[in-house]
Amino acid sequence: MIASLRFIQDTVRAEKGMLIACRDRSDAEVEERIREMRSLAHTLGIDCSHTAICRKPAKPHPASWLGKGKVEELRETIAIEKIDTVLFEDDLSPVQQRNLEEAWKVQVIDRTWLILLIFGRHAVSREGKLQVELAQLSYLLPRLSGSTEYLSRLGGTIGTKGPGEQKLEIYRRRTRDRIHLLSKKIQDIEKHRTIVRQSRERSMIPEVTLLGYTNAGKSTILNALTETKDAAANNRLFATLDPLTRIVQLSKNRVCLVSDTVGVLANLPHTLIAAFRTTLDQAKHAKVLIAVYDTMATMIKRQITTVSEVVKTLEITATPTINVFNKIDLLSPGELRTMRAEYPHAIFLSAKTSAGIEDLKFHLEEKLYAISDS
Repeated sequence: MIASLRFIQDTVRAEKGMLIACRDRSDAEVEERIREMRSLAHTLGIDCSHTAICRKPAKPHPASWLGKGKVEELRETIAIEKIDTVLFEDDLSPVQQRNLEEAWKVQVIDRTWLILLIFGRHAVSREGKLQVELAQLSYLLPRLSGSTEYLSRLGGTIGTKGPGEQKLEIYRRRTRDRIHLLSKKIQDIEKHRTIVRQSRERSMIPEVTLLGYTNAGKSTILNALTETKDAAANNRLFATLDPLTRIVQLSKNRVCLVSDTVGVLANLPHTLIAAFRTTLDQAKHAKVLIAVYDTMATMIKRQITTVSEVVKTLEITATPTINVFNKIDLLSPGELRTMRAEYPHAIFLSAKTSAGIEDLKFHLEEKLYAISDS
């Protein structure tokens, strides 16, 4: 058990939250981002009963993001409604976050920290915990101030310079040392992963990677392909953090390895992408990518753009991709016809009912083994 990760999670105590969203896009996109933030908050157990939509300034105030008048207006609302947590849909600088907490006397969580906290809740394996802790500490390092009680319990073997060193500097140095140690451990895991991957390559079984928006149903698709329940499939954001690889029978004599990966999200924090690079890099060695999208999402194009950006970041744009639209069991016949007409080359399926799974297996076999249509 990684002590620091547990203590970081224990610092979040929220019963009643307020979401502050930015009106800098179309109304439809603003609503989608609000819905997404509420889902993230709900995943962490925060009830956002209030929402404040603020026009994003062309140049956010360097000290508080919001203007002085808006900060005071929201302070009164927070006090009246007894809000204990404020969630920002945008990211805040360390100074902005600290000043807002002092002004409102509540904890302020920006989008990046919210996502990192969710990852911390869902980390199960040793590798997942290491990666999440690295991302969290990288985020916290520039934010260390007086309220760093949990850091005093980290790194029992790390010494100090002596009585002349300030307590805050001790926290910062311990955090930097911990980040260095975590980075080294993750490198060791990557070496082990390389050995396992080389063994798989010698088996000559082609590899496939599932990649897609969080909660699009990747784990459920893996279960449907393997006809098992090996992958933990939950209706929550970022339920899967650790890669899971299983063999899939495509036809009588042909198989492939399919790997589930961590879900992606629009504007995913850079610290998170860096920490989970070893996990996401698994997609680099895939012969085929399965890009999974949620047909019930109101902003499908946003999902597609986000997955495309991740594919570019991983430098795997040349890898053949099968686009899969999941959860068709929740669509009406008319909605499904419209979706098929807009995306004629995609596969539409329901991982929950297994409808369309055989079609996906056929297309996988066709791409992996170059089956001729004739």
